[in-house]
Amino acid sequence: MGKLRQQLSKRHDGSPIAREVIEELIESPYHDIIIAEDDGKIVGMAIVSIVMATLDRNVYMEDLVVSSECRGKGVGGKLLDTVKKWGSEHGCRRLEFTSSSREKKVGAKGFYESHGAEIRQTSAYRAELNK
Repeated sequence: MGKLRQQLSKRHDGSPIAREVIEELIESPYHDIIIAEDDGKIVGMAIVSIVMATLDRNVYMEDLVVSSECRGKGVGGKLLDTVKKWGSEHGCRRLEFTSSSREKKVGAKGFYESHGAEIRQTSAYRAELNK
């Protein structure tokens, strides 16, 4: 999974993801890791979390990634369908996620739009914690 994560961000060096992180995600009723495998090899993944508000609960997706050698073979679509199913099974109303606007992510934009996602006009904010 660390090598997949490296394909999403230069900040990740491809080292294994800590076992404690994986266990915490799996054990939590509000988070999960969805994995795509081919002959026992992990070829794709997505992290999902339930985001609760006063009126709704939504599923938030992070780190959807498919290994470069498996792209264009339907793996991403199956992962995205599984994410949506997971959200529905957990009482979520909608799927939310972000995707980088960087030029190298043009394929991701087309992929998401072809699977029914719409770009929202919003401002994305981020604040670092515990600095």
